[in-house]
Order: sequence, then C-alpha cells, then structure tokens
Amino acid sequence: MKPTEDEVEAAVTAFEVFLRDRQLKMTEQRRTMVRVVLAKRGHFTADELYRKLLTDGESVSMATVYRALALLEEGGVVEGHDFADGQRRYERALDREHHDHMICVDCRAVIEFTNEQIEHLQHEVAQGSGFTLKDHSLQLFVTCDEWHASGACERRSQREARRSEAQA
Repeated sequence: MKPTEDEVEAAVTAFEVFLRDRQLKMTEQRRTMVRVVLAKRGHFTADELYRKLLTDGESVSMATVYRALALLEEGGVVEGHDFADGQRRYERALDREHHDHMICVDCRAVIEFTNEQIEHLQHEVAQGSGFTLKDHSLQLFVTCDEWHASGACERRSQREARRSEAQA
C-alpha cells in the first residue's frame, strides 16, 4: 500500500529533524529521494534508485545516492538488507508490516513471508535466555525446486527480462 501524502510529509519532516540533529541540511536532492523511496514498492538497489532519479530528470551522482541511502537507513526511512548476492537492497520502512525473507540461491528471488509460529518461537527463545526481543531479521536461503527440476524458473526469467529492459 502506498503511503498517503500526509504520511510522506511526516516522514520528510522527521528525516529533516534527523538531519538537523546531525548538523546536516535537507537538500532538495534528499527531499526528492525520500519521496521516491517512499513511493517504491518492494526491494530496490542503489542502482535502481539512481536510474529512477535520472529518468525523473534529477541531476544526481551515484555517490550521492549511496550517501543518501546510508542516511535514509540510519534515519529509519528505509531498511537495508544483504541477501548474500553482493548488492544491498532496500525497502521503505514506512507503513511496512514486519516480514522475513526467503532468498533463492538459484534464481535469486526474494520472497517475503510471515509465520506466526516462527514469531512466537523467537520471543520464546529470547525470554528463555533472559531477554526481551526488540527486533529481528530472519533470512532463509533456499533452493529453487523449479530450477532443479527443469533447468528453467519463471522468477529467474522475469528477473533477467527486467535486467535486459533496464540496460536497454
């Protein structure tokens, strides 16, 4: 679900306060990036954000995107993930329900999931060790049954098609 304009404005304001507390300025580029990442659904890379900004007519360098993403992550606007493929992926933190990730080591698909039993068990394990669980990140690395059975995978084909489109 896309955040409302009021939610976006509140996030921009909160990020501006975060920057001010660190003696940093809210530039128009940063303001634009907050709006763009809040409009994105799912996971995205720094390169995908960079290309989107260029497509939208923004004059921005890749270095600026990386620096801004680090600040956006620190400021709680996005959450970053390392899915063991050499590329950090981000997703907006605003209005996002908690979920965990399965990452296919064959087709590199990232599947979001929730499981109440796993959630309960994590709290139980923490309490059993004398802790209170505050947050967690669970990543399951899986293999693609479809890929192993037939040598083809629809998710992999779709990903490769998107990559070819982006490079064209």
